[in-house]
Amino acid sequence: MQPAASNTPSPPCKCCGHLTSYLGTIDFNRSCMDTADTRVLPISDVLVPYWRCNQCGFIFTNFMDHWSEADFQQRIYNSDYIKVDPPIRGRGDVPDREKPGFQKGKWLSGLIRGSQNLIKVLDYGAGGNPGATGLALIEDGFNVRSFEPHRAKGTDAEQLPDGEYQLIIAIEVFEHCHDLNGLVSFMDKHLARNGIIFIQTLLHPHAARPDTLESRYIAPRNGHVSIFTLPALGLLFSRARINIAQNMFGIYGFKGLPNFPNAIFYRWLG
Repeated sequence: MQPAASNTPSPPCKCCGHLTSYLGTIDFNRSCMDTADTRVLPISDVLVPYWRCNQCGFIFTNFMDHWSEADFQQRIYNSDYIKVDPPIRGRGDVPDREKPGFQKGKWLSGLIRGSQNLIKVLDYGAGGNPGATGLALIEDGFNVRSFEPHRAKGTDAEQLPDGEYQLIIAIEVFEHCHDLNGLVSFMDKHLARNGIIFIQTLLHPHAARPDTLESRYIAPRNGHVSIFTLPALGLLFSRARINIAQNMFGIYGFKGLPNFPNAIFYRWLG
């Protein structure tokens, strides 16, 4: 086994820069699909250290910080990834229109109905070209660009988005991001002044529970390297003057109020 990180210097928080505390280690093969009785993959002898910020509660590992894209493809987003992150548990081959992401796309379409000819949509972490969520929006008349920062291969990975987007969708992707400076820079560059980032990631409570490290969401084999609290997200994106807010529909990032029809902000300018 690799030695625990309790005696190594604590890295600064990636969200706010403050001191962090060592939480412990998790074996590399632990996944979100594991239960108390069964595991998808056998226990690994590679131990992954996790840390928690003493101020904003952000939980993270720096284990993959120096990995290349090839490392991520080989060790996480490989042929076994579908086992630890299936679209529907117990089903191997799920058509896009039956995936939960497709229904999420239809739900999002309803929130921005009437803006088809006014906005460009970026599906960040799409899981396909298009992915299930983007497909639903395309079917409803939206202009959607799909982008996959890690799981794309070949030319798909090289085709970076250009320009600004009025809606950036980030469904279950922020927790996979180890380079948070790069994430903020990307969103700052591509989010229009009147745009919205729709963020779906499981927020952990702040202050943390004593059994935080037992959370199924903290799963190295899924590539879950960044576990956010709401304060952590707010402090991270404040660097780019992107506001973070949460309402009954979810979590959103925005620079200014959107000026296109939407039900996310009840008062839209137009």
